[in-house]
Amino acid sequence: MKDLKIRILLFINHIIFIFLLSIMADNLSPVSVQNAVPLVLATLFLADIAYIASCNVKGNPVLFLFCGLLAADCWYLLFGSGSTQHVRILFRLLCPLIIYLSLKFCFLFLFQGYHYKLKKTTDILMSGSCACAAAGVFISDRVYACAYGIQSVVSLLCFAAVLFCHRKRVSFVLRNEKRPLILSLGITTAAFGIYYVMTVNVRDHIGNFGVYIVVLIFSLSIHGIALKEKDSVPLSAIFNPKQRLILGVVGTALSGMVCLALHCSFILFILLLNLSLAFAFLCNILLGENLKHGKTVAAGNSRYAYALSRLKHEEELKTEFANFLHDEVLQDLLSVKNMAPKSCRPDIQSLIAETLDGLNTRIRNQMQDYHPVILKTLTLKANLDSLIESVSAVFPWRNIKVTFSCPDTLFLAEPYDMLVYRLIKELLTNIYKHSDGNHAQVSVSLSKDTVNLSVSDDGSRNPLKENAEKGSFVRHKGMISIKEQVSGLNGSMSVSDNIPHGVRIEISFLMKGEDSYQYFVS
Repeated sequence: MKDLKIRILLFINHIIFIFLLSIMADNLSPVSVQNAVPLVLATLFLADIAYIASCNVKGNPVLFLFCGLLAADCWYLLFGSGSTQHVRILFRLLCPLIIYLSLKFCFLFLFQGYHYKLKKTTDILMSGSCACAAAGVFISDRVYACAYGIQSVVSLLCFAAVLFCHRKRVSFVLRNEKRPLILSLGITTAAFGIYYVMTVNVRDHIGNFGVYIVVLIFSLSIHGIALKEKDSVPLSAIFNPKQRLILGVVGTALSGMVCLALHCSFILFILLLNLSLAFAFLCNILLGENLKHGKTVAAGNSRYAYALSRLKHEEELKTEFANFLHDEVLQDLLSVKNMAPKSCRPDIQSLIAETLDGLNTRIRNQMQDYHPVILKTLTLKANLDSLIESVSAVFPWRNIKVTFSCPDTLFLAEPYDMLVYRLIKELLTNIYKHSDGNHAQVSVSLSKDTVNLSVSDDGSRNPLKENAEKGSFVRHKGMISIKEQVSGLNGSMSVSDNIPHGVRIEISFLMKGEDSYQYFVS
């Protein structure tokens, strides 16, 4: 429902833009290069919003935030062409907002929604400086200019501090996104050169060009992600790509012919185009909801419907598993119910408490095994710390001290973070079950793009070592699963002696950014 609300808000934004453009039409006439170019760009941005929002089947916040940034840029372009006092105020209010949204988008793109070091501090500084700059609009031009300058400096320093603190993560993203980023820079530079030559005689023709830098630089990366789900646009259930292209070209041509026939202005042509885009956007929203709820026969014929059915299937599996747990533990609940009338007896009270404690532990463990929860409000290290504590809690009779080594700034892209989470849980559980040692070590690190995981203990016996020497883990299904997953990633797993006592398991595999971003956003 949240995704539907965001799409509806983006559609309403489109309608309000058309409404205000129609009101400002007189002020924008006669049409010149100075006000025609912004209107064309705004129309392209609105079309991009409709496309990206429609492709965003999984409702990823990165794509939605990019749409929000595009929407802010649309209003910036429109108000930049106005001349009234109210329009100038709105234009000035948008400047600090766009800076704030641009940095938020950059951080969300880099860290995929995870908590990162300096996040709280930078959020406070960026939002506070943005609010001060916005408030300065209503005080005086001098106050606004000063506050806006301060916001720019503060935002730049926050951005530089986060990049420096997480330079390994930034390097990883730049390496894996270098092709679309370099191509975006090339296209942006070429487009800017053409625009500069065409408008060289127009006053202030390159003013505030930096506002669009973030949108332009990340545009190809975002569209590369969206294109991986290109057939998931709801209208793909009815029209194939060629038919959609034909509809777009015909719609644009018809709008142009209507304007020529009626001797209408360029502004009316832009209005007709935006009305067509808004109508297509609305069709996508409505058709998407119909497909989601299976209200059309064509639902089985599109990638969009398939993606939705896959999500439904995952939810059904979770529901079935929860029902299974409920049915399995029903006997314990009935036992407790039958013992309740005799709960005044100390032995019955002890038995009830023991049964409920066991039931609570089994339910928590089974649900966590089936669908581990990694909180993105915490760093990955904090999540793994919590995991290690939860595994220890399952074996209260074992006094094993676990030493955990992991950089505070470690970032593993999805789905590699979930894989490491599961690996640590399985390997640490094996130590508690099979090792007679009293100390364990867990280490996670990232060397360039290679993830390294090491888990060891100091026990005198561990059947894993004997099985590894024989080249088989027949009696350990968990280890078989780990070996298959690591092999599937072309990684390596070794089991060796831990000097002076115990067993050491070392796992390494390559983290590929392009695969992680496809998994994360598409």
